Amino acid sequence: MDRKIRAGSIGFEIVSGSGLFLVHCEGLWTPDQARAHFERMERAVQTLRMTRRPIRVLVDLRAAHVQTAETSAVMASGSDRVHRAADRVAFVGANTLHGLQVKHDVREPQVAMFDDMAQAHAWLAQEAEGTDGGR
Repeated sequence: MDRKIRAGSIGFEIVSGSGLFLVHCEGLWTPDQARAHFERMERAVQTLRMTRRPIRVLVDLRAAHVQTAETSAVMASGSDRVHRAADRVAFVGANTLHGLQVKHDVREPQVAMFDDMAQAHAWLAQEAEGTDGGR
């Protein structure tokens, strides 16, 4: 069976007033796409950190492929620049291979994986209530 791989995309939006990043992932990304994503995210995170808001990220992997080693290396570097230990990142829809890639790429923040979007939102909201913004 010939399976065509769709061109990928990765982007985010910030939920107004919450400091919550919603990251939308689809397909297979190029290293340049991953690099550009983390550059945009790094600028947005720097702005939020000035307000002492905790950084919370919800990554939707349900339509994403497991990434190449080269793209994975870019993601690991970007994650290291963007995240701090007090940050929380929830991944939704990660299969076993995604899970292994996430554990390899995301070293600093507290990470959880969920099958259900509502559970991921609840975990992020619960953790955000008890934080002082990473101070």
